[in-house]
Amino acid sequence: MQALAIMIQQPAIDFAKFLSVSHEMFGYSPSAAADASHKHLSDSERFLSCLAAMKDSNAPVTLPPHLLAHVSFSILIATSERDLMDVLECCSSMPFTSADTVVRGVQTAVITGTLSQWKTAILAGCSEHTESTVRHLFNKMLGLFEAANLNVWGDCTKRESRDQHTLLLEGPK
Repeated sequence: MQALAIMIQQPAIDFAKFLSVSHEMFGYSPSAAADASHKHLSDSERFLSCLAAMKDSNAPVTLPPHLLAHVSFSILIATSERDLMDVLECCSSMPFTSADTVVRGVQTAVITGTLSQWKTAILAGCSEHTESTVRHLFNKMLGLFEAANLNVWGDCTKRESRDQHTLLLEGPK
């Protein structure tokens, strides 16, 4: 069985309440820059930009590293028993629940963490010191976040591994 990673939970932000109260409190909308952006923003990306704008109305529309703990995500994975231990080690700061499956030797887990925790875990999971099969699973997780416009690894160096199948991430440039 090929390892599986599916994002099953993302933040649900009540923008109507958040923006009406914050506009009243600050005298401006913290979503103004995000709303004016020509970029398609995920709710998480828009929310983090709004949080940055609460401190600075001219804050750029980005994913500020110091605010990444304000949004959480859960990922369902299925992998071999052996690889699951390595995955959970990379995700050691995050809560998880795991279970055996009807497929012999395959376990599943749901891991939940903040975007900041996922950044750290995916950096660990995509390192050259990680087993190739585990690195491949973390590459899938990285792809889930990038597909959701949550690429917080832009400050990292990406390169192919020697087997040319998996991406390696190295800490900030």
